[in-house]
Amino acid sequence: MLYPQEILEEVRMQNDIVDVISEYLPLKQKGTSYFGLCPFHNEKTPSFSVNSERQFYYCFGCGAAGNVYTFVMQMENDTFPEAVRRLADRANITLPEPQYTQQAKEQEQQRQRLFLLHKQAGRFFYEKLQESVGEEARTYLQKRQMHLNIQKKFGIGYAPKGQNELYQHLQKKGFSQEELQKSGLFLEKKGTKGYFDRFHHRLMFPIFDIQGRVIGFGGRILSSGEPKYLNSPETLLFNKSKNLYGLNFAKNTRKREIILVEGYMDMISLYQAGFKNVAASLGTAFNQEHAKVLKKYADSVILLYDSDDAGTMAAQRAIPILVQNGFHVKVLQVPNGKDPDEFIKQHGAKAFSHLLANALHYVMFQIQCLKQPYDFTQTQQKVEFTTKAANILAKLDNDIERNVYIAEVSHMTNIPQQAIESEIVKNIKKEEMTFIQDAQQQRKTQYSKNKKEIIKSAGILSAQKDILYLCASNIQVYHKIKTILSAEDFLEPIYQKIYEKIELLYQKSDTVFPAEMINYFELPEEQKKVTEIFAVVLHYNSIKDMEKALTEEVKTVKKASLDQLAAQAQSIEQVKKLVAEKRNVDSLYITIADG
Repeated sequence: MLYPQEILEEVRMQNDIVDVISEYLPLKQKGTSYFGLCPFHNEKTPSFSVNSERQFYYCFGCGAAGNVYTFVMQMENDTFPEAVRRLADRANITLPEPQYTQQAKEQEQQRQRLFLLHKQAGRFFYEKLQESVGEEARTYLQKRQMHLNIQKKFGIGYAPKGQNELYQHLQKKGFSQEELQKSGLFLEKKGTKGYFDRFHHRLMFPIFDIQGRVIGFGGRILSSGEPKYLNSPETLLFNKSKNLYGLNFAKNTRKREIILVEGYMDMISLYQAGFKNVAASLGTAFNQEHAKVLKKYADSVILLYDSDDAGTMAAQRAIPILVQNGFHVKVLQVPNGKDPDEFIKQHGAKAFSHLLANALHYVMFQIQCLKQPYDFTQTQQKVEFTTKAANILAKLDNDIERNVYIAEVSHMTNIPQQAIESEIVKNIKKEEMTFIQDAQQQRKTQYSKNKKEIIKSAGILSAQKDILYLCASNIQVYHKIKTILSAEDFLEPIYQKIYEKIELLYQKSDTVFPAEMINYFELPEEQKKVTEIFAVVLHYNSIKDMEKALTEEVKTVKKASLDQLAAQAQSIEQVKKLVAEKRNVDSLYITIADG
């Protein structure tokens, strides 16, 4: 999907990047740049730079980079068109109808057909639940005390026992064989042509995207057998690593705290009890993608996993991911191994609210989990526990929090706080040293393999970036370089495109503005590579120095391009011609001063 460049530039110019980013994080001005703590990685010293003059940001810590569109895409988990619309709304700009490339148009049509297919499938399952064939499923729901209005709200349904009832139903609705195949709702019959339903004799839970559209299904088996729960596979619409069940409902609460549970029934039972800020992972461990999606709607998370070993391990794995992404994290395990639904039915929603209010800070949860196997009457075990607890506390950035938990551990073990603090300091220094050593080892390993080739590649990469920077910064340089280098001489496709866009922008005016250049690229990774070219300003003592550097860099790029062509040559004559051209490059010298 594309908007005209004039519109993209108007929206960008009406959304000053400093103003927009300041709505997400505090910035401090230093000259024409502003600095803050990077929202994309954990850091103690601000390395996130926002250039107000050039209207882009760059993190010297993790390399995150781009213009205002890139920032919104990364922070809000938006696509490029969604970021454009969001910023247009912010600036009260009315957008025209978006333009589509043919490929994008076909893909969007395919997506819309799959949305419709899943909606029809959801209706089919819901209707089957109401029919006589759904009696066993209805009995299960009655046993779980799920209200009829909740069943309707969540679109709960039933997949009948037949092997291809849904398949036949959707065929009658006019969906093609290809659409049915791409939906993920059907499996191919082995040895024979045809398909059968993926889900049968299961209680069905439609999975909604954040906009409330059905993108997949989860099915709970109603008889014996495995798996107990079965989800739709990855499709054009559904990615279980990027979706959380019920988040479309939770976001409507406008709370910045989410209760994160493990399964469909836990999520629905809490919602029914009045706790509407709840979501569940979809049969997969909580991961970085989940955290990015969740960050858009929450700052705090209460992990509400089962109290068994598997649930505890799942919570332990989720904690560092959430913490790394800036969430305030607490953990709640329902007493006596009960699940939330069972507890609420026995003790009521008010008692459950009290549990939530007293959920443990994640550090205390980690320490309590750590404590379980140790016998504090044994001196050596007490020392071992305290040493490991100190390692957990060393990871805390907040000194006040750390001091609180040092006091807790000291109280548990009767070991003086000063001794625990000393161990923490030792752990912090050890971790810093390990980080440095690992980084050094990685560099050694990287350069020990094909060292010459790696250095050569790095040199070519740097040369291409410098040439593009100078071309975009000085129209005289560009006019000189375009007589020597074509877009095809740049080895990376994105650099070829940047080179072409420099010419396009010079045709519009006599300057190339970095933030405007970024508009031509929709993917965040591409936008980052464009920004990297302009992030570091190149300084030369004189025009002569610039000419020398530029000459060597152009030679490097041109020779690499000719080498690549020679490797692909189909005849001796072609090779000879390229060799002669390469010799001519050796005598090249670029002058800029004469215009």
